[in-house]
Formats: sequence, C-alpha cells, structure tokens
Amino acid sequence: MSGLKSAWELSLEKSDKLAPELKNKKKLTQEQKKEISEIRKEYKAKIADKDVTVQGKLGKLSDRVRPEEMQIAAEELQQQFAEEKKALEAEMEARIEAVRQRSE
Repeated sequence: MSGLKSAWELSLEKSDKLAPELKNKKKLTQEQKKEISEIRKEYKAKIADKDVTVQGKLGKLSDRVRPEEMQIAAEELQQQFAEEKKALEAEMEARIEAVRQRSE
C-alpha cells in the first residue's frame, strides 16, 4: 500500500509536466514582492486615471461633436484608451519581469 500516491503528490507531478518552467523559477524575496506590488499599484492608478479622463471626454463629446459624428468619435476615444492601456500593461509587465530577474 505504500506505493500509492496522495492526490497532492499526483497533482505536483502533473503540474511539473504541464509547466516545467515554473519549477525553475527562483523564489522572490520580500523586497521583490513589495516592489512588484508597488509597480502594480502604480500602473493600476495610471490606467484608472486614463479611464476617468476618457469617460470625461465621452461625457463632453456632445458639446464638441455633431450628433452624426458622435459614434465615430466615441469609438476613436475608446480605441485610443485601449491602446494606451495595452501599452501601460506591457510596460508594467516589463518592469515586473526586470524585478524578478534581478538577483539579490
């Protein structure tokens, strides 16, 4: 009976097979975890700020654009926000990866 494996042991083996690169990752220090958390907060705030700005512009759109052009203008603003958000997220991930790669 000692040859039987627990569900936990089977799960670990399965996870090693599915994502072996995770096993090779080094553990993060408390300092690195804190820095990553701060980076995430910073970029979450930047994205929220951009979102509020876009929502404000969308709210004032009727004052600046003719009714027949409102839909196009709104789509352009939303597309611009999506692109800026994607760029900020990529920048955030690059900074986080740099922290992870740094050895302390």
